[in-house]
Amino acid sequence: MKAHPLVSVVVCTYNRAEYLDVCLLSLHRQSYPDYEIIVVNGPSTDGTDRVLAKYPDIRVILQKELNGLSFARNLGIRVAEGEIVAFIDDDAVADAHWLDRLATGYTDQEVGGVGGLVYGPRRTHYHFDNGIIGKCGIPDPIRDPAATAKKGEFAILMGTNCSFLRSALLEVGGFDPYFRYYHDESELCVRITKARYRIVYQRDAFVVHYMVEGHNRRSPYDQNWYEIVKNVVYYTMKNFGGELQSYSTRPLYSCYWWLSHFKDDYFARQMSFREFRDICRKVLQGSLRGYRDGLNFNFASVKNNRARDFISDIPEDMFGVWKPPEKSETEAVQQSGSEEPEERPEAKRSGRIPSPLKIAYISQEYSRDCIGGNCFHTRNLARGFADIGHEVHVIALSETRRAQDYMDGSVHVHKVPPYPTDSLNLKLTEDMPVSRKNIAFSYAAALKLIELKRMSGVQIAEAPLWDAQGFVLSLVSPVPLVIRLVTPLCKFIEIQKMGITKDLRVANWLEGETLRRADKLIAISNNIGTLIKEHHKGIGNGKIAYGPLGIDLPDKELLKTAKSGEELGILYVGRLEKRKGIDTLFKAVPRVVREMPNAMFTIVGKDTDLAPGGGSYRKYLLKRMERKYHKFMVFTDFVTSEQLQEYYRNCDIFVAPSLYESFGQIYIEAMAWGKPVIGCNVGGIPEVIEDGRTGFVISPEDANELAERIIALRDINLRKQMGQRGRKAVEDVFSVRNMVEKTSEVYRELV
Repeated sequence: MKAHPLVSVVVCTYNRAEYLDVCLLSLHRQSYPDYEIIVVNGPSTDGTDRVLAKYPDIRVILQKELNGLSFARNLGIRVAEGEIVAFIDDDAVADAHWLDRLATGYTDQEVGGVGGLVYGPRRTHYHFDNGIIGKCGIPDPIRDPAATAKKGEFAILMGTNCSFLRSALLEVGGFDPYFRYYHDESELCVRITKARYRIVYQRDAFVVHYMVEGHNRRSPYDQNWYEIVKNVVYYTMKNFGGELQSYSTRPLYSCYWWLSHFKDDYFARQMSFREFRDICRKVLQGSLRGYRDGLNFNFASVKNNRARDFISDIPEDMFGVWKPPEKSETEAVQQSGSEEPEERPEAKRSGRIPSPLKIAYISQEYSRDCIGGNCFHTRNLARGFADIGHEVHVIALSETRRAQDYMDGSVHVHKVPPYPTDSLNLKLTEDMPVSRKNIAFSYAAALKLIELKRMSGVQIAEAPLWDAQGFVLSLVSPVPLVIRLVTPLCKFIEIQKMGITKDLRVANWLEGETLRRADKLIAISNNIGTLIKEHHKGIGNGKIAYGPLGIDLPDKELLKTAKSGEELGILYVGRLEKRKGIDTLFKAVPRVVREMPNAMFTIVGKDTDLAPGGGSYRKYLLKRMERKYHKFMVFTDFVTSEQLQEYYRNCDIFVAPSLYESFGQIYIEAMAWGKPVIGCNVGGIPEVIEDGRTGFVISPEDANELAERIIALRDINLRKQMGQRGRKAVEDVFSVRNMVEKTSEVYRELV
């Protein structure tokens, strides 16, 4: 081997643009003289392309579908040109001498892999230090650096800091795609060791791993335990299938080990009974699936394919080479002469770049995987302003009732517990839960904002109208306050046919008082602005600005072309409740199926207990539908943001016959993927859907009209035309950039 063999560094990424940027920066600062960087991309939908365009010297492979980490790594191996292939996760940062120290571990041709130490965030603890794995599939990731593997143990490396001889990878066939997540690198290390190579631990070749949320890991207890335990059992049976213990004591011990691990946490009150029950169920299901697959591998027809080459087996139509979009001549001149951050939108009008703002957003919900619309638009606003250089803080409700501060990319997030209302000496009795809840969060948010003004110099704050989250801020006025106008309480009461109580009257007054005291209001649709003025008196005409919501658009290369003759996928996204129009859709299904037997309805949304008389709304809907139509319905509960984008991408028609939407973000999300959409002629929906051009606008609760419009869209050319126009509308009107520009005008006026 040469003194400095070419090293191919492979980074697999999916919807982590802000972390990928930092990772790539650390790779560009390596001291090693001869290496290439290969990024295997998602297909991401979060603006990753903008990050990749900043690094024109890297090679980018675009996956057509999300097929698991092993598949993505095999793609990297397939196109790699180096003698050594190194792997790092997109949420990790490499030491400047990382590649140098990995390369020095290849002392002879018997070394098949080299890896190093993995620190946790801020280097306060270790994620991996000289780990090993046994035949039961239970790893020991942190050991004495000088310890060696005993009989029955195998040296392993962590996937975010590992490298292998490319020839060794080709010899054993690469990563096994069965391991989509967890044990993928450990199982590979075992096969490489069994092929008579050595795995070397080079402790000074270290990386820092931030281990952020993702589609497989959302919190310490909310992980894909089914996949994890399935892989543990399969690992044992696949690699040690010639030993009787692999069919008896080893799988039993692995299952027992995982259950015991969570039992201790449950009795220590670190998780709820529901969390513990759900994890136990997934552990048992995963164990059984792994055992079944292990038996198939060793005894069924799969046995003939044991020595598969997972690298060469990848069909060429499953990936492509990504190229950055063409730059205009002006952009090329600007970027070649400067490395300044992207120009802020307001600079294009004024000819100068104003100083960055310090903004605080108030939102009860804020997370990577939003459920409510307020979370979505707050997250898009926060990230949009942060991306162009403003300092952004988000004050959100803590799910654990403990204060917590963390970074979401460039956004400062502050989770606060609700303030105890009993200590405020307010006459809010126990039979006023809505008002008590609203005051509790609003008070806590105001205290945090006052602290941020003092510590960080926050200049302006924005809150949604929902639940009067800005009420206390409107009273104390530490900074100018903007309220984003969304569905008011009065409309919610009307749709849900709720009786008026003392609690709801007080909550309605809190909402109106917040609006009257705020410095500016931004209506997300003209309809909502008019409704608010009519219901809450004392709001002047000049106080309301108009600013539609916006989203990040997926890359055009990811859009699916409509095809005829296949199953026609009809997608609904929304909670299962009357307000969302799910009853109307269910009534339309029989007629649609009679006309189009290839129709399949996918319902993505959380079940509720709002059925008439109480109970599950899903059961209520299915009970009212003839059983023969049940096979045309597929229900999916909560999904992550990334999974939701895949549902939009794969559907043919999007339907949401809501009885009211103040705006309708779900429609623009579907339109961004080039899908025709159907909504009702209520609220702000007609301002989003252009009837007959980007979709259809129907009368609310008219199941016959809904069925007619769905049937009309079996015309593939009509679907294509509407989809293209819808995509163009999102680009021109409903983008994050447009939302930030219009919002910035309001902020500048007040600061």
